[in-house]
Amino acid sequence: MLGHLVLFKKNKKKNMFQGFTIIEALIAITVLIVGIVAVLYMFPISIQIENYSQQISTALQLSQEKIEEETSKYYTNILVGTTTENQLPAPFEGYSRQTVVNYVDSNFQATSTDTGLKKMKVKVSFETPLGLEKKVEILTLIAKR
Repeated sequence: MLGHLVLFKKNKKKNMFQGFTIIEALIAITVLIVGIVAVLYMFPISIQIENYSQQISTALQLSQEKIEEETSKYYTNILVGTTTENQLPAPFEGYSRQTVVNYVDSNFQATSTDTGLKKMKVKVSFETPLGLEKKVEILTLIAKR
């Protein structure tokens, strides 16, 4: 009788570990598919984010370039007013740049008279891959030397 009991236990364990049921296999496949779809969905989004970051960096560089170009001039040669460049040269066709130079007083408020201080604002605009209009602005002060 003892031998029978041991045989019965072995068979019971053997039947428990024979394989997967069809439901377990379907659940595993579903979880795998959901994971793969989630990862594949992230690729286009990450590419758009990378493109947007590159556009912002380019816009900042174009703004800084204009500020350096203008501040390298003598104070009297920096013209007060607004300059708009709707189409920048290649490879920056998708960008436009606006430069505004004003006289300012010691409180940085706009004034019509030359106080020896000018404020320059450079705004670069571009369109994102999603079709949204974005702008980057840099401000600087220029003092008479």
